[in-house]
Amino acid sequence: DVFDQQFANFFKGFFADPQRGTEVFGFVTTGGELLNALIMFCAPAIVNRIGAKNALLTAGIIMSVRILGSSFATTAVEVVILKMLHMFEVPFLLVGTFKYISSAFNPKLSATLFLIGFNLSKQLSGVVLSAWVGRMYDTVGFHQAYLILGSITLGFTVISLFTLKGSKTLLPTAGYNNAA
Repeated sequence: DVFDQQFANFFKGFFADPQRGTEVFGFVTTGGELLNALIMFCAPAIVNRIGAKNALLTAGIIMSVRILGSSFATTAVEVVILKMLHMFEVPFLLVGTFKYISSAFNPKLSATLFLIGFNLSKQLSGVVLSAWVGRMYDTVGFHQAYLILGSITLGFTVISLFTLKGSKTLLPTAGYNNAA
C-alpha cells in the first residue's frame, strides 16, 4: 500500500500533460480493479490447487517485479503493464493469507487472526513506513525509492521461501480435533 500511495504522481510524470496522466491512470486503475474482481472470483480454486505458501510466494514475486520494474520503467506503457500486475497480486495475497492462517490456526480463530494479525499489521506498517518512503521520494526520487522498496520486498519473499511451511494443514491433528 505504501508503494501505491504515490503511484499516481509517479505515473503522471510519464505524460507531458499531468491532467492526461491523471485521466489515463483513472482508466487503468478502473480496468485493473474490474479484472482484479474477476481474478478474485477464481483465486480460491487456484490457491487450493497450488497451496497457500505458493500463493503467498507468487504474490511476493509479483509485488517484487511490480515495484522493481517501476524503478526501471521509462515509458507510460511499461508503467501501465506493471500497474496491471496488481490485479494478480492482490487475490493471491488475500486468499493465500487467509488460507495460510486457517491452516495454521484453529478455524474458529482464523478470521480474528486475519483481521488483527494481517490487517492491523498492514495498516500500522503503512503508517510507520509512509513517512520514511515519502522522505525517500523527496530525496532520491521515485525510481531510486522503488529500487530500494523492491529490493526489500524481494528479500522478504526469499526469506518466506524458507520460513513458510508448505503442508496443507499446519495444525497438529490431535490438537485440532480436540478443540471445542
